[in-house]
Amino acid sequence: MLSSTDKKNYASGEKPVLTLTVTNAGTVPCVLNVGTSQQEFTVTSGNDRVFSTTDCLAKPSDVNLEIAAGKSETAKFTWDRVRSTPGCSPVNAKPSPGTYVFTAKLGDVESNRSVFDLD
Repeated sequence: MLSSTDKKNYASGEKPVLTLTVTNAGTVPCVLNVGTSQQEFTVTSGNDRVFSTTDCLAKPSDVNLEIAAGKSETAKFTWDRVRSTPGCSPVNAKPSPGTYVFTAKLGDVESNRSVFDLD
């Protein structure tokens, strides 16, 4: 499982596109639940948990996807450069310019860390 961003540096107002790529490294097709019940995109800065796609998720869903042997599937999320909190409480503060880290989870499996900067 691999996380990535479409750029390494974003000018003021540019929205990062966060990508999760899942690859079937096996020799036979596999079925994997890639729905929002299993998927989480998280943005942090140092010890500050800035955003998570699960914070305001009203109805998590299951999506069972068959991935052919040796093939990959991707999920993309455009982050609006907003903060979120568990339970979806309103947050007025916007993320400041600086360095951020994107990680993705699918069930209990966590991706690599993708580092990017916001101007």
